[in-house]
Amino acid sequence: MKIASIEQEPIDGTDEVMTRVVMTEVASQCILTRLMIKALGRPGLDNDMELVGSGEEWEILWTHPKLSIEETKELVEQAIAPPPVTMRSHT
Repeated sequence: MKIASIEQEPIDGTDEVMTRVVMTEVASQCILTRLMIKALGRPGLDNDMELVGSGEEWEILWTHPKLSIEETKELVEQAIAPPPVTMRSHT
C-alpha cells in the first residue's frame, strides 16, 4: 500500500475540515480497514472515518480526529508499515 495523496479542505458553513487520504496498491480493503481502525480508533465512537473506493485505489475520509497534514501522514505511514521482522530462536 502506498499513500498517493493527503489533502484537507474546509467544509463550507462549518469550522470542520475534511481529511482525505488516497491510497494506491491496496491488495485488500479488509486489511486497510483494520489498519486504519487500529490507527484512528473505531468508526462511530472515536472517529467518523469512511472508506470509498474499489480495486487497488481507496480514499479514507474523516473530520474527526482533527490532525494536521503532517500528523496524518505520520499516522497513516505507521499504520501501513510492514510489521517488524522478529528473529525466532530454534530450540
